[in-house]
Amino acid sequence: MNTTENRQIKYILGFLLGIIFFTSVSAKPKELSTKYSIHMLGANVGEFSVIQTNNNGMIYIEAITDIKVNLLFSYHIKYVQNTMYKEGVLQNSHIKTYKNGKLNSNMWLNFEKGSYLLVADGDTIIINDSITYSGSLLYFNEPNAIKRIYNERCAEMRSIAPVREHIYIIKDENERELNRYYYENGILQSAKMQHTLGVLELNRITWQHK
Repeated sequence: MNTTENRQIKYILGFLLGIIFFTSVSAKPKELSTKYSIHMLGANVGEFSVIQTNNNGMIYIEAITDIKVNLLFSYHIKYVQNTMYKEGVLQNSHIKTYKNGKLNSNMWLNFEKGSYLLVADGDTIIINDSITYSGSLLYFNEPNAIKRIYNERCAEMRSIAPVREHIYIIKDENERELNRYYYENGILQSAKMQHTLGVLELNRITWQHK
């Protein structure tokens, strides 16, 4: 084998190794994670954590809300939420709600043949719509040009609109403000949300990018 043939073989091997390396790097999932403190009436009442993984057109989101309130009574609520998007369309979500340590509700949403099957505590509802933006996306995906948002926990579609640059509000059917979100560099920094017990405030405390 002459020198020219050796060089050609080395070039081909190097090229193939480069393709393998590039493919392995490109296929590596991109993970974003952050945590928020939750305040109500000036007191820290809990924590919210969210992890978003992007992998080849698929988005997986896991969000956990843990709230403990000690006023005239003790109140502990925990939401465990998992959501999956494919090519920009919500495919499924699963939300479990715990109150004082016991499972209180269980809700599934699955996209099949152009519509959604919602199963909540045994009741079944068909949603004839295509959902491209929901509450799970709020944390790492600033809602630029988004007009409607689906609330997985309430199974309701709401309107969302900017009020100033990087500040958005969600309204109910009577145009009353429900939630307000503040963004920086496309990431949610803080939020104010109406709750039956009072206004909940979220403030970002950690950030991780893998």
